[in-house]
Amino acid sequence: MHTLTRRSLTALALAATLAARADAPPPVPSPSDPLVIQLKDAQWTPLKVADAPAGVVIPPGIMVWRLAADPQTGASLAYAKFPPGSVFPMHWHSHPEYTVLVSGSQRFTMDGKTYDLVPGGYVAIPAKTLHSVTCNAGAECITLIRRGGPVDYHFEK
Repeated sequence: MHTLTRRSLTALALAATLAARADAPPPVPSPSDPLVIQLKDAQWTPLKVADAPAGVVIPPGIMVWRLAADPQTGASLAYAKFPPGSVFPMHWHSHPEYTVLVSGSQRFTMDGKTYDLVPGGYVAIPAKTLHSVTCNAGAECITLIRRGGPVDYHFEK
């Protein structure tokens, strides 16, 4: 079977599965498909974090725009938008995360060290590395996030 046909069938199967779930976000293209993104065309949806433990507060107003997902590995590409002054609590993921700050200014804390980012700043977060992010006051923060596997959150208690 041709690679293009196989990719098309995989994408259709994924789309059908996602469409069957009422609470599922709209299907996104595979990262192997050609993709051109303009931030001005963003289709933001509220961030939903399943199973946040008691006492962990996810700041309201955080939005995401899912751009692409690999149906085999779960790796994904997305924008995230944080309100000014918001603090996303300390957590880790099972897979690496790569983040570029597009706008605003952020303070990342990883393994007890703090890093201040300005637009164009890049952070590579290894799997299982504790980290938190603060969007500094003054302007919302927009980041581009590439994940090496399915999105999961494990919060520090």
